[in-house]
Amino acid sequence: MVRVQESTSTVVAVPDRSAWINGWKFDVGWLIGSAAIVPVILFFVWAGASSDAINLTVTALIGAPHVFSTFAATYLDPRFRRTHRSLLIASVIAVPTFVVYWTLNNYQVLLSFFIFAASLHVLQQNAYLTDIYRKRARTAEPAWSRLIDYGFLFLSMYPVASYKLVHSNFVLGDVPILIPNFLMSENTYGFVWIAFAFFLVAWFAKTFVEHQRGTLNYPKTVLIAVTTTIAFLIPMAASGERLELAFQAVNTWHSLQYLGIVWYIQKVRKSRGLIESPFVARMSGSGRGAISRFVAFCLGCSALLFGLMLAMWKLNPLNLGFMQYYYMVMLSCLLIHYVLDAYLFTVSNTATASVERIPFAAPAA
Repeated sequence: MVRVQESTSTVVAVPDRSAWINGWKFDVGWLIGSAAIVPVILFFVWAGASSDAINLTVTALIGAPHVFSTFAATYLDPRFRRTHRSLLIASVIAVPTFVVYWTLNNYQVLLSFFIFAASLHVLQQNAYLTDIYRKRARTAEPAWSRLIDYGFLFLSMYPVASYKLVHSNFVLGDVPILIPNFLMSENTYGFVWIAFAFFLVAWFAKTFVEHQRGTLNYPKTVLIAVTTTIAFLIPMAASGERLELAFQAVNTWHSLQYLGIVWYIQKVRKSRGLIESPFVARMSGSGRGAISRFVAFCLGCSALLFGLMLAMWKLNPLNLGFMQYYYMVMLSCLLIHYVLDAYLFTVSNTATASVERIPFAAPAA
């Protein structure tokens, strides 16, 4: 945003960087600028790299670590366990049960549910960040302004995707993604396009007016612009069985962004003495040692997870293929992560959220 300084003779617009979460260099370089990884992954997709190589590399090096960073801030945190015991227990029981049931009974339904949940999760994470920037800027925005931001963000991935879904041209690997029969109509993607166009025009108009008035929240605006551009284009980046890999490019950015968020959250909580676990505290915050321990923890958990997948595949107790065991194990962890984050992203920027009870309230504190 821009702060206006007044004197007896002049009015000077001075950039106000208070909206940045950890300074503009960190935010631009990590939370926003890490989007540069998307075209890098797409290059390998377009160059014909193996699907298994891309999926397993992204999952092992970035995807799984970002999931386990959530568990470090929740399941491994005594304070969070005390205040959210029911949520943690329900998640660890209900989610794997759901995943195993649908893997065995209708694998296609499971993957269809997963891709929609994943897309919403990516967009909700960026909506959470816009709320932080909005709160840190200390500028009141009317409800309709926030509605326009949300509408533009949450619809950005679906104009092209809805067209492909209606025409049965949206697959995850070799599995076609399903939508309810009543949505298999041209009216579906027609409505999505109209709604997206409305929010697109409204957002640009709102942004122009805010710029003219000197009230533009620059971090929030840049993040929304980058997110919506990538989300809109990614369903066009590949087709058929390669479409899954295009979404891995977005997942890579999302995971890098998330790792940066959690690192900052844990840094703030450690500085305030809010991390009770000595193990978690040692791998939280700044310093090469803490970061190295955090990376080692996440990669170690990833290695254990892949070991479990391979063991299940080799023993094959359920007579399934490797990818089904892969999704059974990975989705159990991933969907628990989605459940926890859906809650944390939703409540973290409310007026009653406290850093002591809600870890993800730290960036806006």
